[in-house]
Amino acid sequence: MSLFNNYKAGLESVLSRSNQSFEKSWSSPYILLNESTKTFSSVPTTIEPNSKTILDFDSNQLQKYFGPNKHSFDKVTIGNHPDFSYLNENQTLKHHCVSMFIDIKGSTRLALKYSLEEVRLIKDTLLTLCINVASHFGGHIHRLQGDAAFVQFVRKNSNPSDSIINALNAASVLCQAVSEDLSSAFISYGLDPIKIRVGIDYGSDEEVMWSHYGIANCNELTTTSLHTDLAAKLQHKASTNSIRIGKNLLDTIEMKQDFISIPKAYKNGEYVDDRYIIQSSNFNYRQFDFNWKKYLNSFSFYKQNGSGKLEIIDKPFKLKAIVCNSKSDTNGTSYYENNYAILKGKSIRYELTYNNLPYYRKNYETIIWEAYNDGSDAKKANDEHHFFEKRFVNKTYCIAHAGYQGNHYLKCTIKRQHSDNIILKFPIYVDGGYGDEVNLKML
Repeated sequence: MSLFNNYKAGLESVLSRSNQSFEKSWSSPYILLNESTKTFSSVPTTIEPNSKTILDFDSNQLQKYFGPNKHSFDKVTIGNHPDFSYLNENQTLKHHCVSMFIDIKGSTRLALKYSLEEVRLIKDTLLTLCINVASHFGGHIHRLQGDAAFVQFVRKNSNPSDSIINALNAASVLCQAVSEDLSSAFISYGLDPIKIRVGIDYGSDEEVMWSHYGIANCNELTTTSLHTDLAAKLQHKASTNSIRIGKNLLDTIEMKQDFISIPKAYKNGEYVDDRYIIQSSNFNYRQFDFNWKKYLNSFSFYKQNGSGKLEIIDKPFKLKAIVCNSKSDTNGTSYYENNYAILKGKSIRYELTYNNLPYYRKNYETIIWEAYNDGSDAKKANDEHHFFEKRFVNKTYCIAHAGYQGNHYLKCTIKRQHSDNIILKFPIYVDGGYGDEVNLKML
């Protein structure tokens, strides 16, 4: 199953109608010939509603599997970031930001092969998908640049780790949808599949300044930061349907090494490590390729099929997680997999369910709970593999303590004597928190 079945169906419907028109040497409806003067004139033409794939977008699947996002906006807008719109033209603000650039790879050559109608359809298909996916994960569309989008993942005074997690989730979902789901629709109608490349970087409070550029009635509120510029450069160097990230992302959330690799560059007839996105006499900054397929495969509801593509599988057995202030707290909040960074000190109650109802252990089953911790905190404590002192053996719940920063996962195994074991995993992020105050000053 795909996250965007409705979206893909709407796209195929448009491509089907467009394909028939293209085969009949369809002339552009935007240009009409005046028979009396033998000159061409431009006449506005209304785009059919069904060709605006944004109308067919269904976010229910994103909500179901990735959960609601506490950083998403009530309304989708473009331009100045709503959280910083109060800034006057003569004010600046130091505040962190995750910048993401998304580009339609090879789009400059589309006009050489396709009609204007086809080019518009292909670009609009991807850009509307980017808008919807990024918006779900709390991203703000700062700018659409023809064949690209610039997205800012940040909420005022929020935890920077949440912004990084949201950006990685959004970019991963986009790469999977474009390269595996939507590409088949274009191929089936004789069109080259759309491809994207993504660059992401994070700048801390000290590294990002928000301010207006331009003059009165002709200005833009945006960020001044090396890391905003580097996000664009990372996107330019990314390969097809891939995500390239800056080192700040790794350090801030202590990303699993399994999800990253050193980029390669072709030099002097061979591929060599391309470690740096920028090098100078006093500053070297590392770049990495982010393996979105391996990352998404760490979610319990994704599975890699025989062809290597990811698909969503609804399993009867699931783990439910509730974040509480303490072990005795019974009024916690539901937590979806890798939804945001749980603050250190919180408690997490995991519950075993079957068809979304509480599960009751059979007498021939043995239930084992384990935690696999990642990051420097867990390594220092020599607690990368935790068994909870076997306190929760044969229980249908487990209470864990969020004590180490990093990307961890809980594992629940239901051992059965005469059938296959049931193995469930639930990934989470834990972070130390964000308490620094931002600095507002006059220019």
